[in-house]
Amino acid sequence: MVLAPLDEQASIVAHIETESTKIDKAITVHQQQIERLKEYKATLINSAVTGKIKVA
Repeated sequence: MVLAPLDEQASIVAHIETESTKIDKAITVHQQQIERLKEYKATLINSAVTGKIKVA
């Protein structure tokens, strides 16, 4: 089995960690957006049911 030099392995690991952090942040942002949309949906349904807004 052939292995890359240690400095190259460290560089690869650093790159993977950087990209992984970016992906984790993007996932967090999307999860927050989903939660806000769920809250908005619940508010809209509540407003429609209680007659605060008219639904055509």
